[in-house]
Amino acid sequence: MNIKDSLKSLKPYQVEAEFNGIRLDANETRNFLFPEGFVLNTFEFHRYPDHSAKALREALSQYVGIDANSILEGNGSSELIELMIKTYVEKDELIMSFEPTFSMYRVYSNIYGAKFLGFPLNNDYTLDVDAFIKAVQVNQPKLIFLCTPNNPTGGQLKKEEIIQIIRSTKALIVIDEAYMEFADATESMTQEVLDYQNVIVLRTFSKAFGLASIRLGYMIANETIVSTINRVKSPYHLNQVTQTIGIEALRNIKIVLNEVKDIIERRETLMKRLSSLPIVVYPSKGNFIFIQSPDKKLYQPLLNRGIRIRAYQDPVDSYRITIGTQEENDTLYQALKEIFR
Repeated sequence: MNIKDSLKSLKPYQVEAEFNGIRLDANETRNFLFPEGFVLNTFEFHRYPDHSAKALREALSQYVGIDANSILEGNGSSELIELMIKTYVEKDELIMSFEPTFSMYRVYSNIYGAKFLGFPLNNDYTLDVDAFIKAVQVNQPKLIFLCTPNNPTGGQLKKEEIIQIIRSTKALIVIDEAYMEFADATESMTQEVLDYQNVIVLRTFSKAFGLASIRLGYMIANETIVSTINRVKSPYHLNQVTQTIGIEALRNIKIVLNEVKDIIERRETLMKRLSSLPIVVYPSKGNFIFIQSPDKKLYQPLLNRGIRIRAYQDPVDSYRITIGTQEENDTLYQALKEIFR
């Protein structure tokens, strides 16, 4: 049986094997919310989950200050990205973003037979907004992804730049704010998203909440978009364990915000320390740092020392380093000093 033409050149998403050392490659946050585990002693495991995730959406409504009817939950933001493309993009229609950025935009585009156009960022990994808008107007995409802060580069778009892009096109625009808790919150579009008929904001529990294992994300959009995508999602798509843990996490939002504050402080400290080494360190608003090391390879020497970071072939000699604990950051810095000695 032949597979679809759009999948013949598709490479699977690469996930690293288990690793017992210091893991600074996946933008994970330590388990600070439930260090003793999570007890489900009154849980009805034989029941189907709440299909509408009503209690979770109401808790999210309190967190983001948006009506629950404008929120849709998902198995991580990745499921929601797939649902958007499945709902709105026909075969051979165009999806645009800038690059480098989150690789799953291109992957899901290929899976559904859409065309994907990656607009190149500047040499310093900032976006030329005017040039991007011109490219949008020339190519007329059906859907645009804006990852801000951007993964893997860490750059954040200003709200006025995002609005400028929104007003330049009729395309559906998805603003991926997976790392917004670590960034300048005044540049978030969560409070403006309902002012537009063609805008979606994406968020996740995988980063700031340290809950990557439960696969929980959500989107904010006007009720028309939410109800339309609701028609496409699978029945009972979000299990009740994930819903319950998400609600409990939101009850402990002060703990989350304190952890985020500490991560930001550790990020700024590590950026200053890495800037003393012969590498290029780019400004970051995520829970990670993006660097380039054209004169020395870093992935294998660090792995040999029990530290794993994310290495990229495009752009070449570039790396993404997750902000770890203070001890992990200290170990990383000492290892890099040895490598460059």
